[in-house]
Amino acid sequence: MFIGYIQNNEDKAEQARQCQQIQSFAKDKKLKLECICTDYTFADIKEVIMPNCTGIIISNISALGNGLVQIKESLQFCRQHRLKVSSVEDGYHFDESNLTEDFFKGVDIAIEIRSNLISQNTKKVLKQRKNEGVKLGRPFGAVVKKRLDGKEDEIRKLLSQKVSKAEIARRFNVTRITVFNFIKRNGLENKASSQGEAL
Repeated sequence: MFIGYIQNNEDKAEQARQCQQIQSFAKDKKLKLECICTDYTFADIKEVIMPNCTGIIISNISALGNGLVQIKESLQFCRQHRLKVSSVEDGYHFDESNLTEDFFKGVDIAIEIRSNLISQNTKKVLKQRKNEGVKLGRPFGAVVKKRLDGKEDEIRKLLSQKVSKAEIARRFNVTRITVFNFIKRNGLENKASSQGEAL
């Protein structure tokens, strides 16, 4: 039995297009499609996967995450639970035979290369703009609203429930680094662990 999955941030017209695409794929491949989930993040799907589910059909690989790190983690989850993954538009088909340690090492290398390229390009552009006389950085005294501001209690609660930082990042649609920095800056982990000890 297969589950179809569509990101919940897609508009209704795009969801309908992807839904049709997934249904057609399942019909062509003679796969039993139990349902198509559209109201969840992939992290939520992980919690409601049915025991007899054998695979997930997605429209494209970006449904598994907002970046290579999240996509890798989603594929690792699928390997752990022996779930096949079919990405209709990309033509990718993953299962135990190709979701190997070598595959994930290759993804790690790609992530590192991409990160280095972004860093080098950013430095190059900033240097160029500085040479052109452009003032860089935020204006003095500017207050910047962070994406996790006001979420301290919620994140503290998740930490006390032993929810991983990677999972917290997925739930709030931010990077793991953002979560790590936010927890450290606000001292949430120490408070969460001391609260857990007090209980």
